[in-house]
Parts: sequence; structure tokens; C-alpha cells
Amino acid sequence: MSTLTGTLRNIWEAFFPAHPTPTEQAINTVLLVLFALTIAILVWQEVSNRRRQDEVRRTLMEAAPVSAEEFLENWRIGRRGSGLGYGATDEAGCYVIMTDPVYDEAGKVSYEAVYVGQSIHVAQRVRAHLTGHGNGDVYADVRAGKPVEVRMVRCAPSDLNATERSLIAAFDATSSYNRTRGGSKAR
Repeated sequence: MSTLTGTLRNIWEAFFPAHPTPTEQAINTVLLVLFALTIAILVWQEVSNRRRQDEVRRTLMEAAPVSAEEFLENWRIGRRGSGLGYGATDEAGCYVIMTDPVYDEAGKVSYEAVYVGQSIHVAQRVRAHLTGHGNGDVYADVRAGKPVEVRMVRCAPSDLNATERSLIAAFDATSSYNRTRGGSKAR
């Protein structure tokens, strides 16, 4: 412990000598200002990221959830080419598949499991997950009869990576079914 204390004292004295010259004072001031600016920038970035995550989550949660059963039933309504159903309105976007919603006393909802993804054809990709051609954990939940909700948010292909990353962070999906933090598709 005394070695650590001595080392810290030596580092302190190297940066802040007892009687600094004007040049040393100027250097120390510049270093201190740069350090403070770096900390301020890091804090600003963290606050901005959290605001974006909150905004994306809020936007997604404002949309009405669709159960997995309802999604699959409404995949194609009517005859082929009718323009009805999720299969006919496929666009670029991100999706969140949520299993087993739990509501607390305040009415806030949390989920047993969450999976977030993106696709140029978002409805097709969601259908793939729900029918066993995507994430195996999601399909296992559907097959087990657990309540599964789907929420989709449409966005431009150029925004898919950023939106997916924000949703994964907002729903803490890496502690659930997502293996990565997302946003790795080159578009």
C-alpha cells in the first residue's frame, strides 16, 4: 500500500510541482482544460445517446403491439396481389419481438425476453422469426405458447443501423436474445 501511495505522490509531484515555473503552470492549465473538455464531451455524448434511446423506445411503444398470432394471421389477407396484409406492405425498418409482458403497479411494462432486429423487408424478417427461420429463442417462445408481441418501426435504409443500435440499448436486448449490440449491416 505504501508503494502505491509513493507512486501516486511521485505522479502528482511530476504534474504539479511545489514551485512551478510559468511554463509548467501554463502546461498544467492546458492539460486541465483539455481533461475537463474531454469529460464534458463524454458526458454530452452519453446524455445524447440516452435521449435518442428513450425517444426511439417511446416512439416504438406508442405503436399498438401486434401479437405473434395476429401477425401471422394477417400476413396475407385476400388473394395474392390484393395489396392487403403485412406481406403486401413490406418496407425497411426495425422490429422488436417481446415475450411475456409483465406490468408493475405503476402500469409500466417489462418483458421476460426481447429480440431486436432490422431488415430492408421488415415484415418478411419478423415472419421468418415467428415461423422458425430466424432466432431460435424467439421461435421457441412462439411454439411454447408464450405471449409474444411484435412492434415495428419503419425507417429509411440509411437509418437502420443507428435505429437498431438505439433499440437494442433502450430495451437492454443484449442481456436477452440479442447476441450483439447491432448495427453491423453495411448499407
